[in-house]
Amino acid sequence: MYTPTVPTPPTLQTIAKETHTSVSTVSRVLAGGTVSRRISEKTRDRVRAAADRLGYRPNLVARTLRTRKSNTVALLVSDIANPFFAQIASLIEQSLHRHGYSLMLCNSGEDDAREAEYLQLLGQKAIDGLILVPIVHTRKALHDRLPRGVPAVLLDRPVPGTAPAVYSDQNQASHLLCDVLHRAGVRRVALVAGPTHVVTHKRRAEVVSERFNVVVRYEGPAQKETGRQAFIHFLDTRVDAIVCTNNFLGQGVIDSIAEIETPPIIGVFDEIPMSHLLPIPIVSVCQDIPMLAEACVNQLLPQLRGEKPTVEELVLQSRALTNRAFQVKEFNLP
Repeated sequence: MYTPTVPTPPTLQTIAKETHTSVSTVSRVLAGGTVSRRISEKTRDRVRAAADRLGYRPNLVARTLRTRKSNTVALLVSDIANPFFAQIASLIEQSLHRHGYSLMLCNSGEDDAREAEYLQLLGQKAIDGLILVPIVHTRKALHDRLPRGVPAVLLDRPVPGTAPAVYSDQNQASHLLCDVLHRAGVRRVALVAGPTHVVTHKRRAEVVSERFNVVVRYEGPAQKETGRQAFIHFLDTRVDAIVCTNNFLGQGVIDSIAEIETPPIIGVFDEIPMSHLLPIPIVSVCQDIPMLAEACVNQLLPQLRGEKPTVEELVLQSRALTNRAFQVKEFNLP
């Protein structure tokens, strides 16, 4: 039987022989940075050209063992299917890549046990840093789970007494949404809320309940299906608006409401995709996703260098966005 010959991958020794240099010289050149600049430019160019020609690829496992750095940062989010977290993950990856780091993406699915499992696993993966959207909400619980010695930044959900953290001001965002709805004449609302153990959903629901007469409420996982079920639950209740504590819940409500002739106003946290095309009046409070992503990286990078971040806690403001159908309803436009 014919067995194809698998070519042996080129090594540092192969490149040293090809360029008539020592293995240590080749290693310094390919390591880059200050160490490589000690070698003459002519030799550096010769070594790199040979490495490219031979198809040399560094052994990342060996490098990690040698330097104790993997140039990898983990991002653990609560639901990657949510457009908010998908977009922020993409922006974090792009920013980290510019700084020479790769991203490892993990999804807890709002499952407490899975979060604990991932954090334990990440502690064994030689990651350099961690950005985390936590499920646990006490300092002790988080401290017990975080990988020891790994620099970390909390995203979206602060935990009292734990920093660094980057998140949006939920009070500002919640009152902003309520202000816009109040000016549009909203007084009686139906509330679709995500789990109360999640600090963002909890605070948004609290402010809405303080500002309006919540005549009916439906709570469940922050998924589209919860929004669909909530709308069925609300069918026989007359309200001025339906307020949803995130965009996934809002999309579920909108999926169910599409065929109603005079739909109520939808108030939602985070943007609904293509809401400007929908005939349903919608007001969204949108977080500054690019700034959240960049701030997380900026909080983490100093820690990766063994320094403290310049700001321990960064709190960002949100903005309100209304679609054409909302503006027509509010101002009685033709």
